[in-house]
This record gives sequence, C-alpha cells and structure tokens, in this order.
Amino acid sequence: MSLGDKVKNIIKEIQDQFTNDDTPWVIGYSGGKDSTAVLQLVMYALLKLPKEKLNKELHVLSNDTLVENPTIVNYIDEQLSLIENAGKRKLFEHNSELFQVKKVVPKIEDRFWINLIGKGYPAPNSWFRWCTQRMKINPTNDYILEQVSKHGKAVVVLGSRKAESVNRAKSLEKYDLQSIAGQKFKKHTLPNSWMYAPISDLSTEEVWQYLMQVPSFWNGDNKRLITMYRNASDGATECPLVIDTSTSSCGNSRFGCWVCTVVSRDKSMENLIDNGEEWMLPLLEFRDYLLETRNNDDNRLQKSRMNTERLGPFKFEIRAEILEKVLEIENLTNLEIISKQELSAIQLQWNYDGCFDYTVSEIYNKVKTNKLMSDNLKQSQKEQEELYLLSEVAKEHNVNPNHIHELMVTEKEYDIKDKNIIMALPFGSGFSFQSFCPTGQKGFPLQSLTHKQAA
Repeated sequence: MSLGDKVKNIIKEIQDQFTNDDTPWVIGYSGGKDSTAVLQLVMYALLKLPKEKLNKELHVLSNDTLVENPTIVNYIDEQLSLIENAGKRKLFEHNSELFQVKKVVPKIEDRFWINLIGKGYPAPNSWFRWCTQRMKINPTNDYILEQVSKHGKAVVVLGSRKAESVNRAKSLEKYDLQSIAGQKFKKHTLPNSWMYAPISDLSTEEVWQYLMQVPSFWNGDNKRLITMYRNASDGATECPLVIDTSTSSCGNSRFGCWVCTVVSRDKSMENLIDNGEEWMLPLLEFRDYLLETRNNDDNRLQKSRMNTERLGPFKFEIRAEILEKVLEIENLTNLEIISKQELSAIQLQWNYDGCFDYTVSEIYNKVKTNKLMSDNLKQSQKEQEELYLLSEVAKEHNVNPNHIHELMVTEKEYDIKDKNIIMALPFGSGFSFQSFCPTGQKGFPLQSLTHKQAA
C-alpha cells in the first residue's frame, strides 16, 4: 500500500473515531517528528468535517520538565503558539473554547533542582531514574485525570509507532483492545482513559516522507524540524510524551533534558554544538561534571536520609558547589536556569536538613551582580539561629529537637488557621512537602519556615 493510501485510511479512521462520541481527546505533542505527524493528521482530518461534528474538546498537551534542551524549548513554544492560533481559527472558530493548548510543568517539589541541589539526590542513572515519574509522568497524568474528572473519560492520542523500537512495539501490544462506544482504543493504566496511536504502523521513513510532502497545518516549518534532527544526530529521536513507566523516556541520542546523566554521553547536544550551537558548550560541560560528581562516592553522605548504612544524598558542600556552577552558567548564557521560586525552595530544604554553613543568598550574591535576595538572607540567618538554639536546649533535656520543632510548627499552624492568615513562600510562591534529614529524623513541611513571616 502506498503512503498516500495509508494517509487516506488514517484520516478516515481519525474522523470516524473522533465523531463517534463526546469523549475529549488529548493529543500529546513533544515537538518531534512523530507527535508532529499525528497532530498534523488529526487537524487535517477534522478540517474536512462539518463544523457541527466538531462539538467536543480537543486538547494539545506538551510537557516541559524545565530542564529541556533550550533550543527545543524555544522551538516547541513557537509551535504551540502557531498550533493554538490555527486550531481556534481554522477548526473551532464556532467555539474556540473547545480547542485547548496546554504546556504542563512539574510541581515545585518535583523539579530537578529542588531534588538535586535541595535534597541532594545524586544525578539520575539507569537504576535510580527519579526524574521521569516526578517531571514527566506526574504532570502529564494530572492533566489527563483532570479531563477524566470533568468529562468522565478521555482519549489520549500519541505518536507511538511499532517500528520505533522493540520496547515501543511491546508497549503498544500489551494493552487489551477495549470498546468505548464502539471505538477500538487501547485501555490505558489511567482510570477511564484510552490510548489511540493512529500512526502505529508507519515506518520512520514514511513519517518523514509525510512531513516533507504535506505542509504544516499551523504554518510551521517541517524542514526546520528535519534540520534540527540532522544537526543533533543522524539517529536522534524525540523524547515522547510519557504517561507511564512502560513508555521509554529517551533514547541514547535524543532531544530531551540537557542535564540528563542516564546516558554516558549526550550525543545530540555534542552534535548541536559541532553544528554551530557553540553557546551550549557550558551546558554540556556541566552535564559531564554532574556525571562525574555522581560517580564519586566521596561526594555523598555515608548514611541515607532514612539513617540506613548506605550512601546518602550529596554533601552540603557539593550541593553548594553545584548551585554556584549553575548560576555561573546563567551568566554565560543569559538563560534563567533556576527560578527565584526554586532558589527559595532550595534554601528552605537546606534549613530543614540542618545546613548552616551555606546559604543560597550568599552563593547567589557571590555570582550575580544584581543582589535580589538580601531579605531572604536575613530571614535565613534568623531561622538558623532559632534552629540552633532549639537544638542546644533539646540536648540539655535529652529530647529530639526535631520533635519539639514539629510540635511548635503544628501549634503555629492551628493558630494561623484561626486567624485566617494566608501563608506564602518568598517571592510569592506556595507549596509544601516532606523531607528527610541526613540524621534520619523526619523533617517538616517546607512552608512551616514562613509561618513567622505570615504571623
């Protein structure tokens, strides 16, 4: 069967599936060739339908871990803007609210720098890939489940292909075919969610051929996409929208997180640099530094956060060193790599871990010319003094200072609730999560440190 006939069949199938019921569709878009082809096919298919048939929600969902390759981030942001405009103007001008474009990011406590620098997690490797669930799966699934909660069910449309890899083929085949109002979708692990892969049987060559022969629906430049792949590596692959652990996160040569240390070498970034993106060299050097730092056991505490006899998180001096290097890269590249919200969260985590020798403010002011955190420095010093005094008093009475602190925090929380006072983190952010101190004692919600400010 020719590619033209295959495309006609796919478009007809998309039309039949879309119009069969009122279940909203969520199309995963990562900016790569496969997700681009799927989205383009869906939008062209819907364009041929009468407007009265376009009466249910269509979502285009993209995930940003906040440590993606900056070149790819810029490209995706440009495409998402074009996609939103084209979808609302060409397809859903009769009801633009039915077409939604969304880019999701991890929660503050799940972000890369909070866990690496704040908690001291070693950079991910193949057996401790703590990043995928937190930064890719959770934000994506939260959005899908939000649609399920609103509509009762959802169909997730992906650019997965059997020819892409053996693992991807197994992933596509493992789900039982189940009927949803007569449609043949694959039931996914998410409740009331189904997966649909329109191009599962296309080869890589056919995907590229389609993108080159058919203009972008949203006036993007598919030739630019080819150029990015060519500049990165002949075998470069995209990091797909990941919705469960069975979906491979990234291949050996891939567009993905520039800090990724799961692979020994970031060939895609190396090739981008070789092909003119020299400004990315500090990023590549830092990634290699992270890999080397992770592999040196001397950089780790000798006990885990649970006080077991195994290697624990990075020592505080290593966390401080990493932060300083990241801020230096910001100066070299004019990128904002760590947000002010994340800097605040890192400081809060250090305070609860008992780090009194280093502060985010001092490191920041050492590297940056604009002094933005003087107020935080004073607050941090005050909190350190309070924690130190509490520790000394607790020792005299042979009690655990963390337990006393927790009681004080709990009492303060109830007092604040009674006063109906809104708590906020520095720089206007708000969050809470549990940490574990290197001593093995359980920590406290990070928002607790700001209770005095709120009161």
